[in-house]
Amino acid sequence: MNNLTGWDIKEQQRRVEFMEHMYACSGRQEPGHPLRSRYTGLWQDFCLKEAGYAMRERWFEMKEAVRLYEEGQLQAAPLTFNND
Repeated sequence: MNNLTGWDIKEQQRRVEFMEHMYACSGRQEPGHPLRSRYTGLWQDFCLKEAGYAMRERWFEMKEAVRLYEEGQLQAAPLTFNND
């Protein structure tokens, strides 16, 4: 019996690669790190310590873009997405 119905190998590989990135960013690969060899809490740490800062800045950029658009200083452009 195949329990892999709907399995997306590319998506699973992306998850693994990103988890490895978060692990490296956390410093958990260092011998003295108290969470060495543990993946618990990686997403929360990443959001608070890395992604949170970037998203905060992105929010202000988007807020400024809306202001410029509403004042007629910015033209609307079609949205494009990278759907590899």
